[in-house]
This record gives sequence, structure tokens and C-alpha cells, in this order.
Amino acid sequence: MKNHTKSYEQLAAYCHALPVVDCHDHSTRLGPKYADPIQVVIGEYFLTDIGSVTSEDEAKTLLDASIPWQDRWPILEKAWPLTCHTGFAQITRRVLKKFYDEEEVTFAALQRINERLLDLDDWEAFDSILEEAGIVVRLEDVWPDVSQILDGTYQLTPRGRLVIPLPAYHRINNYQSVQDMVAPLTVTVTTLDQYVEACYEIFKGFKTFGAVAFKDQSAYFRPLDYGNPTRAEAEEIFNWFMADPTRSAAYPTGTRALDDYLFNAFLRMARELELPVQIHTGHMAGLYGDVTNANAIKLAPLLMLHRDVRFDLFHANWPYSGELLYLGKAYPNVALNFCWTNVIDPVYCQDLFRQALASVPHSKIHAFGSDFGGFGFEPGGGYADRAWAHAQMARENVAIALSDMVEMGYINVDQAQEIARDWLYDNPNRFYRLGLK
Repeated sequence: MKNHTKSYEQLAAYCHALPVVDCHDHSTRLGPKYADPIQVVIGEYFLTDIGSVTSEDEAKTLLDASIPWQDRWPILEKAWPLTCHTGFAQITRRVLKKFYDEEEVTFAALQRINERLLDLDDWEAFDSILEEAGIVVRLEDVWPDVSQILDGTYQLTPRGRLVIPLPAYHRINNYQSVQDMVAPLTVTVTTLDQYVEACYEIFKGFKTFGAVAFKDQSAYFRPLDYGNPTRAEAEEIFNWFMADPTRSAAYPTGTRALDDYLFNAFLRMARELELPVQIHTGHMAGLYGDVTNANAIKLAPLLMLHRDVRFDLFHANWPYSGELLYLGKAYPNVALNFCWTNVIDPVYCQDLFRQALASVPHSKIHAFGSDFGGFGFEPGGGYADRAWAHAQMARENVAIALSDMVEMGYINVDQAQEIARDWLYDNPNRFYRLGLK
């Protein structure tokens, strides 16, 4: 991507030379080790575009590596011309060009790709791609073996820094879910106060390990309009299912007060531990998600209540740009994160980068997070090849937006370069206290 402003080439070259912080990643391991060329094409999120124009069943068929890729090709042959211009498809195009010297998705191209499949299970190969991408740190939202976190033996993928996954800790709804969450402490919990204390011990262990933030993506399961219930309201629900280990409360309707209470308690822990909180807002992976649940504006009362907690609102709240800009402008404890969004909708990002510069202090923008590893044919794989492509697109979106602002006389080139460095590197480095140079 590019534009034709006078300063674009200069700014693009500058952005491509910058180191970047990957603010959001789901790599639990290296990989993938591609088994066939269709996996290279569908990668991860592009599969949802294919499902959107074919069917869920056909998308699942594409994932089925037990079927020869040649027999799955007709589905891809039908879907590619209908999906080849989306942001997700641009990732595929860049991966094909960079790593396989292919320009298009054809049967002949797939035959050639099949002879050159990447093996990203190799540590050096994986890390070398991140090095070429200029990705110096990846903030990893994974679901680790907490016992390994507490004893310090958990192995992160290259350049990884851990974040603390929150949803399961406040989504408890029966006796066993409570005991499962505290099992790494080898204790049995019977009261709400004990549970809260046990969670705090676990979170402190995460921080000792090196965790730099909390992360919550509960918008996949419930609306973001958290209330502020009393301890008594939460305890009534907790005691109900703890009194009989065979009981389960419906989530989220039957546990709402408990869920809200715990989330507020965890935000107070974030304050005490001096860790920021990443929150999923906007677009959801997969099909048929209720994006209205994920509109960041629903968080306004919570953000106002917890003024001494730093929040990083993810995915640029796509498609709710105006609400996001308001929160970034009016709430001092809010930063705006464009992770994933550069490939969800590149033009949205370019427009919103321009609007954000004009309406929100530029020190509150985080421009890049690859968000690979949690979806697709190999959940947990690091997808360094796709992270490389996504970093390219993010840099270009920043350069396009800022060169437009230079062209209209809003900023000069030197200021544009300073802003680009802040958005891609300095701001997340400061916000997450990464200690990078």
C-alpha cells in the first residue's frame, strides 16, 4: 500500500526502518510447520473471510489436513476471487510473495509452494523472521500452565513478554471451576474472600515471572457494561454453587453480580501491581459474533471508576471509531491500540490514525499488534511469517496517514517521523514499562 503525497516515500522508508513492539500475540509455541499449501493461504483469520462467502462447513473442510489438498482446492478456487481484496487476504498475498515468490493463488502456484513449505517449528528460523520484521518484543496473551509460571519454568516463544489472561478467573460458575483456577496453589477454596486472595497470589506470581499487563477478552462471552455490585451480591451467587458441588450457575446471566465484582477486584489488583489492563473491544474472530457487546463505550463507567488503572483498548474498537476517539480524548487512563485492526480494515486504520492525531494526544496511540496464534488450523502457533506481513501493513498505514497530514500542512516531516516512532515503538515501550532502549 502507498499513496502519492510528496513525503510518503520518505516516511515509509523511515517507518520500515523502525523497531516495533507487537502489542498482542497468542503464541504458545513455535510454528506452524506447514503440511500443505492451502494452510499457507488460509493461515489464520483469512479463513473467516472464506467462510463468509462459502459456508462454515466448507471452511472447516479447508482445515481438514486429512483430505489431500488437491481435493480441497475447488473450495479455495471458488472463494479466492471473492475474497482476495480484504485486509486478511493482503496478509496472504504478502506471505506468498515474500516467502514463496508467488503473486497469485492458483493451482500451479500451490504445487510450487508445496515444494517449499516453511517449517516455523525451528527456533532460529522463527526468530530470524521476527528480526527481519523489526519486531523486538511480542506481548503474549496465552493460557499457560500456571504451575510453570509460578515455578519459573514456563518457556515463552522468541521475544515474548507475558500478559495475564483474566477471563477464566472471573467466569467461575461452579465449585469445580473455582478449584481449577486455584489448583496451582495446591489449596482448596471454600469462600469468596479466599478465592480473591488466591487469585491475587497467582497474579503476583505472574508478575514475578515477568508479566507486563493483564488481558481480558470477555466481550466474546458477555457485554462490556460491567457494574459495581456489592460483595454481598457476589457472595450470594458464590455461596449458592459452593454449597452444592453439583450446581452450576448459568453464565453470564446467573453469575453477573459475581463476574462484575471479581472484575472490579482484579482491576484493583492491577492498580496495586502497577500493571496496565488490555481489553478486547470491537471486532471478534470467527463468524456470527455480537459486536455490540464489544463496543468500548460500554466501558465508560468502569474507566471512570478506576481512574488510577491504565487501560489499553484493543482492535481500535472496529467499527466504532467515534466512540473510541472520545474515550481516548476524555479519559486520561485510556490508550488506543490498533492491534489486529491494520489487517481487519486497512483503510479504517488510515482514516482513524488521521483522526486520532487531530483529536487525541499522540502519546496515547499504539499502532501495532499482530494478534496471531489463537485461531485457524494451528491455534497457538506463532505465525512469524504472518506477523512479518502484518508489521509491514501497519508501517504502511502509519506512513500513509501521516504523509496525508503532512500534505495538508497539519504537521511537518520531522514531526511525522517523531509521531511514527511514538506510535510503533516508544509509546508501547513506555506504557508497558518494557525497558527497551
